[in-house]
Amino acid sequence: MSFSPSIFRASLVFTTLGAAGLFGQDYFKTYAPKQGLPVKVYYVNNPKPMETRLLMVDDTKGILKTSQSEYSLRELKTRNNIDRFVYTFPPQTLQHLKSLSNEQYDPRLLTAVRPTIYGILPFHEIKPEFFPIHDNCLIYVRALIGMEQFNEAFTLLYKLNLKRLDDFEYREFSDAALELAGKMIATNPKSANHVRTLLTKINIRNNGADHEAYLKLCDSLRRNKLFPNAIEAYVRLGANLQNSPSSPLRGIVAIWPIYCNLKMYEAYAPHAASNPQYAAAASKCFNVAAQGLKKLEENPPKRQTNEYSLYKLLRALLRIQYAKRYEAQGSKEQAVEYYRQSVLEVTEGIVMARVGLDWLPESLLMAGSAYEKLNLNDAAQNVYRQVEIFYKDSDWAAESKKRIAALPPS
Repeated sequence: MSFSPSIFRASLVFTTLGAAGLFGQDYFKTYAPKQGLPVKVYYVNNPKPMETRLLMVDDTKGILKTSQSEYSLRELKTRNNIDRFVYTFPPQTLQHLKSLSNEQYDPRLLTAVRPTIYGILPFHEIKPEFFPIHDNCLIYVRALIGMEQFNEAFTLLYKLNLKRLDDFEYREFSDAALELAGKMIATNPKSANHVRTLLTKINIRNNGADHEAYLKLCDSLRRNKLFPNAIEAYVRLGANLQNSPSSPLRGIVAIWPIYCNLKMYEAYAPHAASNPQYAAAASKCFNVAAQGLKKLEENPPKRQTNEYSLYKLLRALLRIQYAKRYEAQGSKEQAVEYYRQSVLEVTEGIVMARVGLDWLPESLLMAGSAYEKLNLNDAAQNVYRQVEIFYKDSDWAAESKKRIAALPPS
């Protein structure tokens, strides 16, 4: 499979893109309550509320400003004797939110509730026990994602304090951000550099569910050939897994960055001779991959694990690159030897693999290619036929058909 040198250009986008390019319309500004948000404040041991307006929350200073006073967010009850703030939602808004919560998605409902939601969102850093608005805000966020209003959902979630919401046991906002990130990448891989700004705000907790969810996002980046972003995501997850020594994900998460670096090298190498920028990038990626694989070889995956076959694929991919180098130098015998070694490595991995592993079709295609280099065309054709059978209607099967058609007649 071939890869575009746009991988390198994509890795530079984030450093040159201004923050203004990340967001859609800022509804926070459009619907900010001009005179503050009207609420009733109830004090401890006083059933009669007082009218006030919430003006702003400054979480860095830990304060809440109202039209009457300034309060410490962390001492609302102990110091300020406040029991709760109550905002009265318009009845029609509550009805619309109920419809959205039942997935009765209609753009007119979003339009109708949007002013209210953006009026209360600036106060999401007040604990739910003092200001219970979070459930309705979450309904709106989920509706945006469900209706594929990704730009608005991205802007909204980026501006929320996701860590604070986690502390309030509203992890659902971070989960929604992770879901949004995956859907944005799947819909438009070019959005990856935008998405990474949101990912940095999501706290990965030390539990299996968070690790699995984040791994799915890492894999999505890799499958879309967004290798620099994938490496960054895998490394972050790997660092988090250091606190989970028994996690079954540690092995595979450590291997994928090596794979991504090899794939980046494959993209840069053809352009290295004519462009010093690509030459430097190619050299760096190859060295990082080679060193990573060398370290992995000190404690390789067990043969019975899924990642063993991926480990063998990496060893084969590296030998393919050495073979190509010798080929370019005219050293045919050395090139043949490395092609032979690559076949042995990848074949051993294939024998130990199961059909459902997402790197197996690439392993098969790579084995077929190496067989061709060794003039073992019948063996190559047999491998390509396997890909056609097991991965019918996939891109891998289409590639196999092309390669079979290009084989010389036996």
